[in-house]
Amino acid sequence: MTFASGASRAAVLLCVAAGCSPAATQSIQLSSELTGDDVTLTWEGQRGDVVVEFATEVDGRYTVLDFLPRSRHRYLHPDLMPATTFYYRVRPIEGPASDAVSAVPATDRVEGEDWLVPRTVPDPLAAPSPGGTPSNLRVDSVGADARRLMWTDNSTDEAGFLIEREAGGEFEVAFVVDPDVNYAGLTGETSDTFRVRAFHYGEMSNVVSELTP
Repeated sequence: MTFASGASRAAVLLCVAAGCSPAATQSIQLSSELTGDDVTLTWEGQRGDVVVEFATEVDGRYTVLDFLPRSRHRYLHPDLMPATTFYYRVRPIEGPASDAVSAVPATDRVEGEDWLVPRTVPDPLAAPSPGGTPSNLRVDSVGADARRLMWTDNSTDEAGFLIEREAGGEFEVAFVVDPDVNYAGLTGETSDTFRVRAFHYGEMSNVVSELTP
């Protein structure tokens, strides 16, 4: 998965935040298998999209490996550092998504890199409420491989926003921004259809671990 480059990279820090405490039972049951220096993760009970995360300490900070659509129930983490214990978890990604929108040519001239930086732009159309759905998404094509997205933030309880691109009939995560953000730019992006999701995390799976040889 590719993320936007430059100053906007800081926004992905949202995705390494520690998660909630596991409950007595989890809806997603995660298992792992070590083969050489590769770990294969599989899980059951997935009802929607998920994020796969790992840490190298039992109480350490988790890092995102990938966001996966509901059709994926397997993940390969290859070529791992030797003599290290890797801890894994899977978290559901929930929350309402905007309508899908196709990119249109930008009507203004875009220069420099400031346009890439995710930000909060005042929006008189916003009608904030818990669980509110993003609306009024606009996607500008500012170059052959650059897109600028603006939307109305109608939610008050999101963990952040997922910018999702259409790929092969499904939507996959292209970028992640912080809560309250309603503007972001992407580079290295040739997709033309996008949506924005105000997301929160669902109930975490069990944690599994593997010690590499």
